[in-house]
Amino acid sequence: MAPGGFLRAVTPLAAFRSRTAEQPQSPLRVLVVDDELLYAEAISVLLDMNDGIDVVGIAADGRAAVEQAEMLRPDLVLMDIQMPRLDGIAATRRIRRRLPGTQVVIMTAVAGDEHVEQARAAGASGYVRKFGPSGDLLSAIEHAAA
Repeated sequence: MAPGGFLRAVTPLAAFRSRTAEQPQSPLRVLVVDDELLYAEAISVLLDMNDGIDVVGIAADGRAAVEQAEMLRPDLVLMDIQMPRLDGIAATRRIRRRLPGTQVVIMTAVAGDEHVEQARAAGASGYVRKFGPSGDLLSAIEHAAA
């Protein structure tokens, strides 16, 4: 399985960077969810540096992720898999059920296909290794948004 998605990796945010005056596009609205606040803030800064992405919120656990997703209606949720109060798999399932148009990309520090399969079954559009290169993260987001 290729890093950055369930099917294959793609070039980082090429579609978002190719905006023209004739075809203005709304930025991709992203909610970042991770119980490590410093990590979530760092990811947010990285994403905000990219044309076509607007980080609309940060949540520190699965329950807060579901609440913020319902309130903010992001296009995509970048979701840590292991969190307190409600794990990323259960939160993904709830978000996808309540907001079927919102895509979810799972971030995992845990190696193993079992978690990836659980994420896919919960409705996640892709996954990315949490401590991989930033290009993998951007590719996973682009793949899920396509």
